[in-house]
Amino acid sequence: MKKYKVLLSRDYIVEIKAENENEAKEFAEFFVSFGSDSSSKIDHQKYDFEIERIGAVTNNAFEVEEI
Repeated sequence: MKKYKVLLSRDYIVEIKAENENEAKEFAEFFVSFGSDSSSKIDHQKYDFEIERIGAVTNNAFEVEEI
């Protein structure tokens, strides 16, 4: 069996409640990990936000290299 390195890009749409656009972007970047919400109830209370939904949009492999 051969071994490969694959460059994989995944994009998500995140529905989030936050005080403003900047915070929505910042919290989505920080608390969404591998398509899951990694925030806790303590994070929600401390930073005043809530991630409602994470939906996968694309899942693309761009480069494949045999190693």
